[in-house]
Amino acid sequence: MTLVTAASRGIGAAAAYELAAEGARVVISARNMDTLKPVAEGIASNTGASVMPIVADNTDPASVQMLVEETEANVGPIDVLVNNSLGPSTARFGELGDEDWQQAIDIKLMAQIRQARSVFDKMVSRGGGRIINIVGTHARFAHAFAITAGIVNSALLSLTKSLAEEGAPANVLVNAVNPGPIDTERMRYMCEVKAKIEGISVEEARAELVSETLLKRFGEPREVGALVAFLASSRATFMTGSCIEVDGGLIRVI
Repeated sequence: MTLVTAASRGIGAAAAYELAAEGARVVISARNMDTLKPVAEGIASNTGASVMPIVADNTDPASVQMLVEETEANVGPIDVLVNNSLGPSTARFGELGDEDWQQAIDIKLMAQIRQARSVFDKMVSRGGGRIINIVGTHARFAHAFAITAGIVNSALLSLTKSLAEEGAPANVLVNAVNPGPIDTERMRYMCEVKAKIEGISVEEARAELVSETLLKRFGEPREVGALVAFLASSRATFMTGSCIEVDGGLIRVI
């Protein structure tokens, strides 16, 4: 059974679709049932899979606990966690106050730590499981306009490596997926911030980000979802602690 968080749109929704298409039983969560339910219905109708929507907020510890308990009660133990979350807001460095930094930590870093913690020991006690952290290439490719994302994403890569080491004796495999510029609502927001910071148009900002990739385009959410489905599958049993880019060739370091 697979739990996908922050799954009402974008990469989370695409990952849930790809997993369902592979035959997984899927629970999807997000903060708003009005946006979550249509995603569940669309995935189910197109794949024939069982998809259950549950409203939860992974910035709230009690809500995370409720999500796990409700999932286990209705569907069964969580074998795979696709640990997705919202992205932090950003601005010029001098415009970011303490509250902005705390929000960045809470909305992504602590949200994913909290969600991983809710299932990790259960997976260890059962002798296996998968955690797939959705992180982002700003962890390895810093941009001034994405400073908050870069810092929290770097921490999530460290979390991935550490949990992989701790989970390995119990066959709990922990990997990270680093989406690059993917054509989502989040990416459109990042283009707007880049444009504002650099004094250029949104179209120019988008063109610059496209030009940084080798493939000269933004990726599609389904292209990230396909990697997530692979990492959750029986074909990826010798992979843990990996941090894999889906970025059109953006990251070029060896």
